[in-house]
Amino acid sequence: MTPNVCIAIAPRTLRALMDFQRDHCKEGELCELADQAIHDWLAHQLELAKPAGQRGYFWKALFLPDGTRLRIASHATTRYAAIVGDDLVYNAMCMSPNQFAQHAIGTVHNAWSAIYIQMPGERTWTQAQRLRRALQEQERLASLPHFRPRQEPPAAPAAPPRAPQTALPPAARPLPQSVLLAPQLRHDCPERRHAYRRAEDLLLD
Repeated sequence: MTPNVCIAIAPRTLRALMDFQRDHCKEGELCELADQAIHDWLAHQLELAKPAGQRGYFWKALFLPDGTRLRIASHATTRYAAIVGDDLVYNAMCMSPNQFAQHAIGTVHNAWSAIYIQMPGERTWTQAQRLRRALQEQERLASLPHFRPRQEPPAAPAAPPRAPQTALPPAARPLPQSVLLAPQLRHDCPERRHAYRRAEDLLLD
C-alpha cells in the first residue's frame, strides 16, 4: 500500500473543499476529495498538452501518439505493446512503460534504455532514451535567450515607378557617341581637297 503524504494548500482552498464536502459529499473523506481533485486536474492538463485533435500517451514529457508501437527484445523473445487511444496496452491490459518492461522481461533498471519505439508512419525503431534526449535538447535550445525560430528574409522593397519621359526637341537631344567621336572640320580653314588638287585634275576641268 502506498503511504500517504501531506502537502500544504492555501487556507481559502481548504475552506472551499470543506464547504463542498459539507454540501455535496458528506460521506466522502476530505483526503479522498483532495486526491480526486488533483487527479482530475492532472488529466485535464495532459489533455491540454496534447496536439489539437490528437490522442496519445504521455511518457513523462515524451508524447507517443495513437498508433505508436513499443518493443522490448530479450535473449528469449521479443514483446510488443501499442498506444491505443490514450493508453499503453500490452496483453489487453493498460499499463505504464515501466510495467510493460517488467511484464516483458522481468526486473528492468531503466525502461528508457530497454524500450524501442516506432512512431506512426515510420519504419525505423528508435531507443526511447534517444527520443527523450532529443526532446530535452529541443527544450534547452528553446529556453536560450538568443534562440529565435528561423525566419525568411524580408522581401526587397519595390522600386518606385519611373516618371514618364517626355520627348525632347531635336536641338536639345544629345548627340550619339559615333557623331561625337567623328573627326570635325575646322570652319576657318579651306577644305584640303580643293587646295591641293593635282595638276592632271585641273587640266581635265
